[in-house]
Amino acid sequence: MAFWKPGTEKPSFVEDEEGGIVLMSNNLSSSSSSSYGYANIEKQRQRLPVYKYRTEILYLVENHATTIIVGETGSGKTTQIPQFLKEAGWAEGGRVIACTQPRRLAVQSVSARVAEEMGVNLGDEVGYTIRFEDHTTSGVTSVKFLTDGVLIREMMEDPLLTKYSVIMVDEAHERSISTDILLGLLKKIQRRRPELRLIISSATIEAKAMFNFFNTSKNRQAPEGSTQGPKLEPAILSVEGRGFSVKIHYVEEPVSDYIRSVVSTILLINEREPPGDVLVFLTGQDDIETSIKLLAEEAHSNQKNSSGLLPLPLYSGLSRAEQELIFTPTPRGKRKVILSTNIAETSLTLEGVVYVIDSGFSKQKFYNPISDIESLVVAPISKASARQRSGRAGRVRPGKCYRLYTEDYFLKQMPGEGIPEMQRSNLVSTVIQLKALGIDNILGFDWPSPPSPQAMIRALEVLYSLQILDDDAKLTSPTGFQVAELPLDPMISKMILASNELGCSDEIITIAAVLSIQSVWVIARGVQKEQDEAKLRFAAAEGDHITFLNVYKGFLESKKSSQWCYKNFLNYQSMKKVVEIRDQLKRIARRLGITLKSCEGDIDAVRKAVTAGFFANACRLEPHSNGVFKTIRGSEEVYIHPSSVLFRVNPKWVVYQSIVSTERQYMRNVVTINPSWLTEAAPHFYQNRQNNMSL
Repeated sequence: MAFWKPGTEKPSFVEDEEGGIVLMSNNLSSSSSSSYGYANIEKQRQRLPVYKYRTEILYLVENHATTIIVGETGSGKTTQIPQFLKEAGWAEGGRVIACTQPRRLAVQSVSARVAEEMGVNLGDEVGYTIRFEDHTTSGVTSVKFLTDGVLIREMMEDPLLTKYSVIMVDEAHERSISTDILLGLLKKIQRRRPELRLIISSATIEAKAMFNFFNTSKNRQAPEGSTQGPKLEPAILSVEGRGFSVKIHYVEEPVSDYIRSVVSTILLINEREPPGDVLVFLTGQDDIETSIKLLAEEAHSNQKNSSGLLPLPLYSGLSRAEQELIFTPTPRGKRKVILSTNIAETSLTLEGVVYVIDSGFSKQKFYNPISDIESLVVAPISKASARQRSGRAGRVRPGKCYRLYTEDYFLKQMPGEGIPEMQRSNLVSTVIQLKALGIDNILGFDWPSPPSPQAMIRALEVLYSLQILDDDAKLTSPTGFQVAELPLDPMISKMILASNELGCSDEIITIAAVLSIQSVWVIARGVQKEQDEAKLRFAAAEGDHITFLNVYKGFLESKKSSQWCYKNFLNYQSMKKVVEIRDQLKRIARRLGITLKSCEGDIDAVRKAVTAGFFANACRLEPHSNGVFKTIRGSEEVYIHPSSVLFRVNPKWVVYQSIVSTERQYMRNVVTINPSWLTEAAPHFYQNRQNNMSL
């Protein structure tokens, strides 16, 4: 962190949503030990809305087992409350204060900010842990930021989380699967550890629902012979935010094409409104690319309306350099137009945004237990999301939000809250996590929002067919326990275990590392032909998984060169991450007794191992069809995704990793198989489908 040096020109700054300072001057001292710097940071902390509630928060945490804090985005709750707790002595005697976040990006940025405010190195007193990355020091770290999922995994070694004195679950309104599992588990832990304090914090959470979930005062007495502990009835505290007013505009009539409406609204703002950046919420990369293309066409044909516009995409598959463009100051006379997915709703602070355009849609995961297909679909957002989006316009000065739906729709039809992820997801990973923690009665588990019994039964069926659960729905030994120990999707874990017997663990661990990140390819605009040619250099006739092996081999042969990645349209940061994850998986595999062995080019062994993990995702090409596949279970119509090397190849039999739904259901990460491998891998799973298995 750089601080202003007395005697030099005073820097201008704006504050981010969590009280961070974005400095706009280059005349900065690099001396982070400046006493003025710390005094200045202390002043910034005191100006945050949450600061004036410091005493109340500490009083409630002292006297109540659970404290629910409803704080608007920008109140400073995420960065300040862990520090209040440390200052009040909750980290003394080797105890640790934990703060969980649903998103990895938030864990990293918030922990870095808190370390700066406390004047310590990140990884010492303040640290963070995300999957495949641990920046903490045992015995030293006293304030720890981590994802919900990582804290759940810690329970496998320490079921009562004994080292933690206070656990703060932040951004609980996102209601991710991991957040809901964590809330249910923490409620159980509190019964055994009445001294554990919980803080449930969120921007838009339904405080009453959380109060009812954690209110065990009616049916639970303090343990006999125990001294008077904290009150079992939760406390609720509301903390105001620190935003400027935002004027909301609605359309008079519903729009038929929200992408064209987005473009015309951007041009209208540019023509009529004073300077200020524009943040647009769209559903995904395709919408964003289309909007940028339409803006470029408009700039070509009508330079007056579009002069000075700088369209920038924001979604998770971008390269680091493209992401950094978002955060650079807007040049004089220009107006940044940031076209984003819902990643900008809560996870990132974008300075300079004065205008927000809300399409009213986002991509959400939905699982159909009947067809057994989990897909990403475009769905209307909730009122809670709409408020988060509009709030982004009031960070620096009063702003405006243009909602591309009618006021009547917002008031009367838009749902108040989104559907919790738990109720619209495949539950295979959820079931195995709970089984690994010794929770056998999963249907009777105390959920904040219970999942559907059909989805739960489907998950049990898949885990049984993977031989992870036995006839009594308990973890098998050793397979079930080994799968539970790998921090991966159970299907990928089973693929790794199968590779040990098939003699291709070296290759499969590489494939598992690639499947653990979003994409190794850079999504570049306007160079589709060149990108396709680059992909062809690595393409394997057997499919995407074998192609990933070729990519990884090429990366190592280039001596992990960033230039080589650039030339081949590969994301250098993603490839470095693949190497890191692979090293971690190798260590875990050795611990589980898996010998690292290469199949020396026996691609059938690799494909058999993939089939052993993903046999439930098998599909067959429909005869005389134009690329139509049918899933073996469910007979759903699916297609190979255009990003796959098997697109337009149409092999007879394939297995896929995941499905993406747009106007069609597309299979991603596809590999060709021999159908006889399915009955070898899972005879009981396919025993009733023998008639369909003929070539």
